[in-house]
This record gives sequence, structure tokens and C-alpha cells, in this order.
Amino acid sequence: MLKFFKHSYLSQHIVVIVMAIILWLPTFITKSAFFIGDDNTPLYNIIISLFDFSPFIINTIVFAIFVISLFLFNSVLSANRLVNKYSTVGSYTFVLMMCVSSNMPACYPFILACPFILMAMHTLFLIYQTENPENYMMNIGYFIAVASLFYYPSIFLMLWVFVSFLILGFRKLRYILIPFVAFMIVNAIVIGVAFLFGNYDNLIESYSSFFNNVTLSFDMTVGNVFMLILTTFLFIISLIKVLGSRNSDYGSNFKKRVGVGIVMTVLSALVFFMHGPLMGNIMIFMMYAFFYAIALSDMKKSKIADIVMIVMTVIFLANQYLPLFGITI
Repeated sequence: MLKFFKHSYLSQHIVVIVMAIILWLPTFITKSAFFIGDDNTPLYNIIISLFDFSPFIINTIVFAIFVISLFLFNSVLSANRLVNKYSTVGSYTFVLMMCVSSNMPACYPFILACPFILMAMHTLFLIYQTENPENYMMNIGYFIAVASLFYYPSIFLMLWVFVSFLILGFRKLRYILIPFVAFMIVNAIVIGVAFLFGNYDNLIESYSSFFNNVTLSFDMTVGNVFMLILTTFLFIISLIKVLGSRNSDYGSNFKKRVGVGIVMTVLSALVFFMHGPLMGNIMIFMMYAFFYAIALSDMKKSKIADIVMIVMTVIFLANQYLPLFGITI
């Protein structure tokens, strides 16, 4: 199974898309969707308001964004030499990890923000590969700002940018300020537009509602707790393997890229327990997929990896389909 996904032909891409469809199918069957609320984000509210008459249309749009994200995720890994260049391991792990819970394949704000977060990550990996990184730094701020208009916790990624700059060696104040200025420019435009259309008070109230209610929550079902423990255990094993890797194909800056990933994982873990449905704060599972993919790509003997991938696939499929028969854990 692992050998199959270490290639990037049409057959691999078809299998990945089919698996994504299978895992998302219960969402379309139950017609479930995550609808508008008082403290949802501006761009998320616009999309939901346009299509709130049809959960099917909403879920179709979000599923299309999910498919774009899974291939973008794989491209980020391969383009930055974190996995084999011609591999779909990243796509497959992304599909699985973003469907850990039966609640996750739905119209959550994070899924809409995911492409912009991935583009910010890719751009961050590029800044030390160019002599003039300022434009890339501006783009990072733009991407995170747009992501935050879909998913408010994306704002905390600016802290990830700051720490990552230190890891990558960009320690001058000028460099650190560039993405923050870009971030503020986008938000200033949004506030200006909201003011012109008379939605300024609603926008400010939405931001205030989110930040005033940022509290830690541990409200999860037994099944979700089990899945969180299982995926975290596999993440720890993957992280140990990644940190011990001596694969020269990854390049001299491999450890720096891994360091950036670790910082984002830690931040994602904190965000996971914040405001809102916990299984909507799924950035942590995206980062688990990040390290799973790197570890799997580096494996030479695939028997154990095959067993793990098959077992995880079966568990995730069962987790999605059992609720259709009234079986919940």
C-alpha cells in the first residue's frame, strides 16, 4: 500500500479522490452542514448566507475546497523536499487525518481557510531560498489575513510566523514587521468595506465575541478522545522518526523546515482546545498528516507501514459510517 502511494500517477490520484468521496459521503447522506452563527467570520458568513437554502450545495463547495487542499498539501510537501518528489503519500494522509471524526467532513470555517494556510506555509518555506524575500514575506501576511476572515484562530498563526522567522534566520525587525503590515492592510480594507456597507458594528462585535470567549474546552465524546489519543501516539512516533532521519535527499535545510512544522503543530494543539466545536479546530490533524507523510515517505521497509495504513483506513471508515446505523461511541 505504501509503495503504491510513493508514486504520483493518475491511478494514485484517482484512489485519493475516491477515498475522499467515500469518507465524505455520510455528510451528503445526512445533509449535515455547519450553519451560520453569531460569531462566525465575515467571508464564511457570506458563503453560508448565499447557499444556506441547500446543505447539499454548501457541502459540495466545501468538498471541492477540501480536494483542492489535499493536492495543495501534497504539493507543499513535495515542492519543499519533505517527501519524495513524485509521491501521493501526503494526499492520502491528509484525506485520512481530516476525517478523523464523523463530525469533521462538514462546512467548518477551517476547511475554507485551509488553502490559504497551506499557501502561507509554502511561502514561508520559500523565503530562505531567494535573495529578495520581502515579497514572499508580504504574501505570508496576506494569506493568513484572508484565512482569518474564514477562520478566526488563523490570527494566532502570526505568532507562528514570528517564531519561524527566528528559526529560519530572519531576525531583523524589518523582516518581522513585513508580514504583520500585510496582515493589517487586509484587515484595514475589510473594516473599511464593512464601514461603507454599514456592517462595521457587526464585524467588531463578531471579533469581540470570539476573543472574549477564548477559553479551553475538553468537551469530546469517548470516540473522539480515543481517536485523538491514537493519532497523537502515531504523531509522536512519526516525529521521532523524522527528527532521526539521515536522508540526504531532503537537503541541508530539512531540520529548519521540520522546526517550522513543529512550531505550527504546538500552536495548532493550543488552538484545538479553544472556542467552538473542538472537531472544527482541525488544524492539529493537518499537522499530524504533515509528519505522518514525511515519516512514511522515509520508510524503506513498508510492511509495518502498510499494516498501520490499512488499520487506520478501516478505523476511519468505520468512524464515518457507524453513525449512519445509529452506532456512536
